[in-house]
Amino acid sequence: MGPLKQELSLQRFSISNLTGVPASRRPRAWRLWLVLAITLLSAALSFGLAFQGKTLDGLIRGTDTLSLAVPGHPPLPVISLRAAGQATPFVVLPSDLVTQIDGLETYAQVDAHLKRQDEIVNILKGPSVLVGLQTAGRPAFETAVAVRTLCLSDLDSSFWVSLCVGLTAFLVGGWVWCLKPDEKVTQGLAVNGFGMLIAAVSSSATFAKPLALPSGLISALTTLNHLATVLFGLTLLGIFLLFPKPLISDRQYAVFLAAGVPLLVLDQLRLLGIPTGLFIFCFLVVIAAVGLVAIQFHNTRGAPHLRASLIWMGLAVIASGGIWCVTIAAYAIQGQFDTMPESFIFLSFLILYVGIAVGVARFRLFDVGEWALRVFFFTAAALLFICLDAGLIYLAGMAHTSAMALALLITAFGYLPFRDMLWRRFVRSKTLSDTELMGHVLEMAFEPEMSKRQGQWRDLLQKLFVPLSISPSPVPVSATCIDPDNLHLFVPAHLDTPSLQISYPQSGRGLFAPRHIALVDHLLRLSHKAALGLTAYERGAAEQRQRLAQDLHDDVGAKLVSGLIVADEASRPFIYGALNDIREIAAALVNERAPLDRTLAEMRHETVRRLDAANIALDWPLWPEDEAFVELTALQKKALASTVREAITNIIKHSGATGVTAAFRLDGQVLAACVTDDGAGFPKAALDGQGGGQGLKSMVDRIGQMGGKVRFETLTVGASVAFDIPLTSVPATKREAHA
Repeated sequence: MGPLKQELSLQRFSISNLTGVPASRRPRAWRLWLVLAITLLSAALSFGLAFQGKTLDGLIRGTDTLSLAVPGHPPLPVISLRAAGQATPFVVLPSDLVTQIDGLETYAQVDAHLKRQDEIVNILKGPSVLVGLQTAGRPAFETAVAVRTLCLSDLDSSFWVSLCVGLTAFLVGGWVWCLKPDEKVTQGLAVNGFGMLIAAVSSSATFAKPLALPSGLISALTTLNHLATVLFGLTLLGIFLLFPKPLISDRQYAVFLAAGVPLLVLDQLRLLGIPTGLFIFCFLVVIAAVGLVAIQFHNTRGAPHLRASLIWMGLAVIASGGIWCVTIAAYAIQGQFDTMPESFIFLSFLILYVGIAVGVARFRLFDVGEWALRVFFFTAAALLFICLDAGLIYLAGMAHTSAMALALLITAFGYLPFRDMLWRRFVRSKTLSDTELMGHVLEMAFEPEMSKRQGQWRDLLQKLFVPLSISPSPVPVSATCIDPDNLHLFVPAHLDTPSLQISYPQSGRGLFAPRHIALVDHLLRLSHKAALGLTAYERGAAEQRQRLAQDLHDDVGAKLVSGLIVADEASRPFIYGALNDIREIAAALVNERAPLDRTLAEMRHETVRRLDAANIALDWPLWPEDEAFVELTALQKKALASTVREAITNIIKHSGATGVTAAFRLDGQVLAACVTDDGAGFPKAALDGQGGGQGLKSMVDRIGQMGGKVRFETLTVGASVAFDIPLTSVPATKREAHA
């Protein structure tokens, strides 16, 4: 990703924080108006179909019973209906109250049900009917009851549930389509939501729970409902065939959707064998969807942002499909399949639909892993409890109360500890403890070398997130943030470290989340506080060093100067050396900087005097006036002077040389030095580190503390000491300040 593209991505992310939708994904107005228009028309059609049904004043409809509220009596069971002038009463059966004919076992039962619905509709054509009522201990009797059309207050809860679910599904699918109109998967999701809406509209007339509906209307709405079921099932599978990664081509996808046509033809020709054939189709759809989720899970390895979507979508399939299948099976085992509340199907598939929509829209995917597992564990606990309760009742023959208590105990003491173990194993990844974090932060803040400090900061981020890469951010970052796909974490500049981009956490298997932003911000605050504490400590130490340096200069220096007055010629050079040492120590204590050229001139003057006293010639060229101006820190000056002084001391004491050559040059940001002599050279034991002296070791230690290296070599004639010290250049304009 180039810098400009990355910057635009970060800008879009900032906009999405305020609006909830990235700027490039704002839906066009006509698509929104289309979705809203279809929603309003569908709602109006649902109410229109619901108000086609009729009922009786005071009629109370149960799952498989009818009763009538009679003044002065409790509700009495309805046993028959008779129109005015009709000789034989119509006996009401429980099968007349079935709301979905798909639940009947044979097509013969379907035809019989439709015929009886027409008979009831004909009875309700008049202004009133005679209703046969059964009373306890008394003979049945008839009473005239007024017939009226359903009104808003008569609509059953099933009507409201199915309508709300259908409208919600279509609005969610339509919104995702508006966000990403050009993607086939969002187009399929919109069609899938439209199928859910058609199913709700086609069920509205029967879910309103009228006393009866014309057989023609029931048949037409059933056909429309079957069309919606096939459309929903095929587009659901189509979503997993296309997303997160395409498994089939566009042509194969079109052929797959077209397979619904022969399925509908077979259903309408009653060649599926049983009216519940589409329930079997739904079972197969759920099983196939789970299989496609498994295939896509394998295909999305190495793509954490796609796998995050898939985890949520797969969980939705397992949760909603599992609840639906368990409920269907429970009613079928009890022989009450035709009395199953159809609105429950809509609720279960709404979970599926919303989960898929969230996955396709990739909304808040940084938290999808934990939330998906939370919902999965909750669903698994609920299903386990239901299955245990049903098994203890129907298989073990236990009482309802005892079975519920035992199922609850098994779930609480068996499943919940196992769930907690899985949560710790798979969700809460290993991280550093608070003590370890504090140790890393303090070590990093107290590290004096910038390169090491930067390396420690990167190492800490590597341990925390295990990313595939940590690189400089392509654009400046003022605050910790995550890119829209949650693959990259951007960290602002910190402790001389530039802004960083951390990519693909957990070795490419995870996504960044808001808790990671909070963690990085916490580390930045800790480091800042540690740096402030270190600054305060160094300020106090600097003041103390200043006092010590002043004491050395004023007290010890003054006494040595007084000693020069009475000293003889033999002891005077030693006093001069002691004064120079005191000046260097005092300068080092206050961290006083010194120009390189002046430092070399002072060292040259001191070396000339020492070698002249030992009758050794010196070849030390003057420092070029046109050379770049460089300042030395007090520590660098001390290391340079002490190393040269130690080299000259070794030459005077041990080499027997008659001449010395000293050469200094700048090589970029490095001062390269070499001191050679024509003496006896280094003993082999000294070069092997077996000598008893500390001179060579002290030179290595001093230069090593400055980040440099020392090389000792015995030449054909004499020996050489070469060393390098990394320096920092200063603009030439500063030379005037030191003139």
